[in-house]
Amino acid sequence: MTTHLPVTGYCPLGCGETLQRAADGTIACADAGCARPYAITAILLDRETEHIVQFDDGFTIRHPLRERLDDALMRCELHRFCVSLPGPPREGSGQYRAIHRGPKDWVFQRTGGES
Repeated sequence: MTTHLPVTGYCPLGCGETLQRAADGTIACADAGCARPYAITAILLDRETEHIVQFDDGFTIRHPLRERLDDALMRCELHRFCVSLPGPPREGSGQYRAIHRGPKDWVFQRTGGES
């Protein structure tokens, strides 16, 4: 018999308080209509803890989950910093990890992500 324990929290796809933990430790949405029942597991397994910036014609930022706490995302200065740049880092277009070193100091490290 498979035991599913309720998990406090909400499905990231908007299904509501439908999360359950299976015996193998995975967490999934129990709503039969959920488009991606294991989305929460995929989110929790992402090891990246820094910002990821995709530079191409402009830029797109993926903020770390920690910025959801206390609305830190609303105070993030990385967007303003990227707007002030003349273009992508000297390595060119592509995906970069942005590491915050100080109030207005960010360091970009190229990742193995798509360019």
